[in-house]
Amino acid sequence: MSCRDTIHLICWYLEGKLAPTVSRDIEEHLNGCSNCQLVLKAATSTLDHYFEPAKGPDAAIELRAS
Repeated sequence: MSCRDTIHLICWYLEGKLAPTVSRDIEEHLNGCSNCQLVLKAATSTLDHYFEPAKGPDAAIELRAS
């Protein structure tokens, strides 16, 4: 799998929406590509920031203010 293909599919990979064979291809590519590993970390951080459920008593207030 190429870097271009990996980067194109990275969000679907993180969401578990890819076929197992495609996920394995991405994982193999990520094992040897530090550039795509950086993209994966950035995508993970971004998704965590925007889609991780808010916690704590002020969570509802924070969500409504967004």
